[in-house]
Amino acid sequence: MKILSFNINGIRAHWHQLKYIINIHNPDIIGLQETRVDNLLFPKKELLELGYNVYINGQKKNYGVALLSRYKPLKIKNNVLNNNEQKRFIMIEIPTMIGNITIINCYFPQGDNRNNIIKFTQKINFFKNLYYYINNSFNTTDFIIIIGDINVSITNLDIGISIKNQKKWLQQGKCSFLPEERMCVQKLLNWGFLDIWREMNPTINNKFSWFDYRSKGYNSNIGLRIDIIFISKKLKKYYINADIDYGIRNMNRPSDHAPIWLDLNIF
Repeated sequence: MKILSFNINGIRAHWHQLKYIINIHNPDIIGLQETRVDNLLFPKKELLELGYNVYINGQKKNYGVALLSRYKPLKIKNNVLNNNEQKRFIMIEIPTMIGNITIINCYFPQGDNRNNIIKFTQKINFFKNLYYYINNSFNTTDFIIIIGDINVSITNLDIGISIKNQKKWLQQGKCSFLPEERMCVQKLLNWGFLDIWREMNPTINNKFSWFDYRSKGYNSNIGLRIDIIFISKKLKKYYINADIDYGIRNMNRPSDHAPIWLDLNIF
């Protein structure tokens, strides 16, 4: 089963990338973040024709998530994190030969800066609410996969900007690798998840998933790894491969993110 996660940064603006992804990767599950479109305007018909069941929690402006699945889910949920204003969460449960697997797709708040009380608190609370939901809804023996844009570089290996700029960001309280953010991620991992790409690539320090448009970060490989696939530990034995697709980021008129994917031997 191939699972792919992509912050598409506007599905209408980057529809050409999604079509190419489907053609090249043929994922069984696709999680999209920052779709930036209401449910009624989402290209559901086109995706149905491509063989996907389509589940949307859409919104204009800077939000919206969706899950596309080759398999019909047993359950579908959204807006369970007590935040109906920003559409950032969608979840499905699908049957597989090893048992049911829950796939949670999230677009985490960016947070802006520690000094921005509203946005930073919103980010921390999103992590807390997700942890609370998982802790009260699942057991560590369940099969769970979390995908999405967490807007946090979990380790220093996930940071592609210069040491000088890293220090500057920390001094200014700019979000992405603040201690408070990393503590939130670590708490989630400690519950029973693996950051599977990092688990299988423990020393790589030059692969990222987000590149700034303005500074043309992609051209110099200056970016951040902020897009993730977390799996419950019991799923590790089914691992085949995982990667970040730089080629998609190099397309014409791209999203500022590269898609990430995971292949599991469970079908």
